[in-house]
Amino acid sequence: MGNDHRQERIDFAVKAISAYSPSGEESELANLISNRLVSKGFQPKTDAAGNVVCQNGAGSVSLLLCGHMDTVPGGLPVKQENGMLHGRGACDAKGPLLSLLYAFEDLSASKTRAKLIFAAVTGEELMSVGLAELIKNGIRSDYAIFGEPGGVARITVGYRGHVTIRLEVLTPEVHASAPKLTTNSAELLFEIYNSIKEELDAVNSDSTSRISASLTEISGGTAHNVIPGRVRATIDVRTPVGFSNSQAVEKINKVISAFQKVNSEAKITVNLTDATEPYRVRLDSPLVRAVSRSILKSGEKPMLVTKSGTGDMNTYALNYGIDAITYGPGDAKLSHTANEQVSLNEIFACTMIIVNSSEELISILERKNE
Repeated sequence: MGNDHRQERIDFAVKAISAYSPSGEESELANLISNRLVSKGFQPKTDAAGNVVCQNGAGSVSLLLCGHMDTVPGGLPVKQENGMLHGRGACDAKGPLLSLLYAFEDLSASKTRAKLIFAAVTGEELMSVGLAELIKNGIRSDYAIFGEPGGVARITVGYRGHVTIRLEVLTPEVHASAPKLTTNSAELLFEIYNSIKEELDAVNSDSTSRISASLTEISGGTAHNVIPGRVRATIDVRTPVGFSNSQAVEKINKVISAFQKVNSEAKITVNLTDATEPYRVRLDSPLVRAVSRSILKSGEKPMLVTKSGTGDMNTYALNYGIDAITYGPGDAKLSHTANEQVSLNEIFACTMIIVNSSEELISILERKNE
């Protein structure tokens, strides 16, 4: 890559990270990306969810390169220092998105034998509304690479699933001086939560092979001297590969039913939302092999990881029954922190590996079909 070409991409990266784009406010960044693609001779489209989608090539194998434009709220100073770009979203996940965008440009310029689909999607941090629109519009590929931080050598081959539990407990309110006259809704909710954790066997919840349940939101109470009669809470449940969300829901409903039977004066309601099934790609997948070979050729040793979180690749891969991985520059531990940053060298190294992976994938598939 020439110095002028590299600098042009660095300048665009600074603009992209400077564009404040929390979930629901991605239009500035979307316009930047769309205008760039137009200037390069492409014909991108913006769909109803605000996604920027661009296709190129007409090969027999299609490859989706998908990254998200949105970030968590809260702006951070944008600066370039010692080869690092700092700013909100630099790590999660504009750095990975840029690697995918630049790879799309380079593959198109090289007249790759693959049909390429580049998608910069909205709302990944908020119910994955952009990905849902992609699927609704039938944007289907044979293989997919999703952009999230991990580093040059790390290939994310799996994520746990996710279910959000919205729990509400209603009981009669009484004066705090007479607690025996009612059931304390807050105390009952905590009992239910602890029983759910026990039922789901959430020991070692940081392990990607176990279920975890975490209390993430709680609200209730009306005054310091009133036993609370209404408490609401959100419980985040993560399910490992090999354990379906329906199994988790069955266990949760079992706990709720047991508590309702012995607390007839209480009304316990539960709503389950934001469900994503766990997913892990086959380790002998042509895509995994292609990316691994490209990393090896770059001088790095590939590492296959399954993460404890949940990603867009789960929904897309399971919906279409295809192989997908997640890949990109950056340290995932910096995601959503006040110290978000990404290495420029990593952005460009990941770009090259994605480009080479596409060609490796086609070669692997051609040999397989001989």
